[in-house]
Amino acid sequence: MTIKAAPVRINSRESAEALIDRYDNFLFDCDGVIWLDEKAIPGVLRTIEYLNAKGKKYVFVTNNSSKSRQDYVSKFAKMGFKGITKDKVYPTCYAAVAALKDNYKIEPGAKVWVLGDSGIEQELIEEGYIPLGGTDERLNVAFNPNDEILKVDPEVKAVIVGSTKEFNYTRIASTLQYLLYNNKSIPFIGANIDRTYPGPEGLILPAGGSVVNYMHYTSSREFLNVGKPSTVFLDSILSHNGFDRSKTLMVGDTLYTDIKFGNDGLLGDGSGSLLVLSGGTKLPDLNHLIQNPHSFEDGESLIPSFFIESLATLTEWL
Repeated sequence: MTIKAAPVRINSRESAEALIDRYDNFLFDCDGVIWLDEKAIPGVLRTIEYLNAKGKKYVFVTNNSSKSRQDYVSKFAKMGFKGITKDKVYPTCYAAVAALKDNYKIEPGAKVWVLGDSGIEQELIEEGYIPLGGTDERLNVAFNPNDEILKVDPEVKAVIVGSTKEFNYTRIASTLQYLLYNNKSIPFIGANIDRTYPGPEGLILPAGGSVVNYMHYTSSREFLNVGKPSTVFLDSILSHNGFDRSKTLMVGDTLYTDIKFGNDGLLGDGSGSLLVLSGGTKLPDLNHLIQNPHSFEDGESLIPSFFIESLATLTEWL
């Protein structure tokens, strides 16, 4: 078995310049890389402006399905980022809706049950689908076994589960009815597998994967994961943007999604993953992985090619 080399620390002008020169295209995670909740990480905007000046190409790839592409465009603009358009943002709510067509051949006009926030609903509507569940106010009430919303609409063709802070028993129970309906035949799409994400003030918060895996466990059903580290998701992004795989770098803060995404996808000829320590993964976590890779599932695929304190540190060296 080939043992993956220890990651290179970007800690000098020379190493920073070499990294920038090596890659033409950059895939950025958002939470923990670009911002923490509603606050941009200091200095990150300067790095993005630097890449613009160097003629580099980039997109943002997030496993957070709670916001639509348009919501993210507005968030970037509010934080001072310029020129971020919908075609540069890939949230998993968008990937989940694409899977309806690409994976399940479900035509627009079909009904789709949602356990998640408005981002999924907005993307469904934009593509001509009819969302049910989601932000429906009838789901905000205390559980009642006689509630009409627990009755399955037989016209629903798929279930999408993603990030939500509105997780209650009525939502769980109603979603479960669809996942069990007709001998578990309705497709089950999970927007991501992230356990946690970095919040403000040092908080670590439950992510969408905790919701998806709750329903996976409750229904005893597997799901189609449309988020990182799915290589299908990556291949679609590279194709849509015309990115050369060998000249593309994935930048993220989570080992089992972001870094595995880049490594499994063979970005940069197998050396196309950069871990930032500004989010959920800290230096002791990385060191533990490097020293004990076989104690992790798929441990070798979690080791980044490079690491740095934050995306802002890149231009500080330059």
